[in-house]
Amino acid sequence: MTSDEEFDDYERVLRSDRSRRVRLYLLVLLIGLGVTFAVLWHRIVITVESGEAGVLYRWFTGTEMNQIYGEGLHLIFPWDRMYVYNVRLQTKERAYTMLTQGGLPIELEIAVRYQPDLRLLPLLHVTVGPEYLDKIVFPETEAVLRRAVGQYTPEQVYTSGRGFLESIVVSSLTSVEDRYVIIDDVLVRSVELPAAVRLAVERKLTLSEEEKSYEYRLGIERQEAERKAIEAEGTRRYQDIIRQSLNEDLLRWQGIQATRDLANSPNSKTVVIGSGADGLPIILGGDR
Repeated sequence: MTSDEEFDDYERVLRSDRSRRVRLYLLVLLIGLGVTFAVLWHRIVITVESGEAGVLYRWFTGTEMNQIYGEGLHLIFPWDRMYVYNVRLQTKERAYTMLTQGGLPIELEIAVRYQPDLRLLPLLHVTVGPEYLDKIVFPETEAVLRRAVGQYTPEQVYTSGRGFLESIVVSSLTSVEDRYVIIDDVLVRSVELPAAVRLAVERKLTLSEEEKSYEYRLGIERQEAERKAIEAEGTRRYQDIIRQSLNEDLLRWQGIQATRDLANSPNSKTVVIGSGADGLPIILGGDR
């Protein structure tokens, strides 16, 4: 074998070895890219579910204030981040211990129905963040409740109607909606008083209902007494009028009319014999 042939064989070996190395490098690169993509999948492929909306933070330019990402699949760079918010109407409950007028404690269970304002979602994200429920909704609601409850006695809070709840709701709406959250309603689920206070309030309510029942019955009796007095007065006036108009001729005429009606009755047999002391006929006989 000549030196040229040996040189050609050497070059072929080198090229073959270089080709294998290139293929190996490509394979390693592909594997690395695959592993990297798999690890960063949740940072690159973002799914916004039904009832959600996204706010994108770009590493180079900051939060996108003019775009809200709706439902569906979104691809972003792994160094950026998508914050997904639930924009549906939601209800959360929380219990508080509050002081009423006079310093007596009560336990209130509050339910807040709320949702973030979709139009202002980027502003909510920048100014408050995803923890807006614990940062503004419950703290503001608690502050309003404490001010409202402190103006009432335990009995008033325990027996309060819709007006008390509406006052809380209106105040909460004014305080929280300025921070990009819509408060649909604030409800008091339950009110728990200390045992001794609760028993005293319940006893007072029972006595109050009994008093109302007595007052109602007394009112009926008064009305019945008034009715009887009016009836007696009417009877007295009637008798006075009749007494003034009665005379012998009128009585005799009414007796004749009554006798004629009785004689014409189909249920009686009438026999007239002579006349009575007052000149009226004497009626004898009959079915009975």
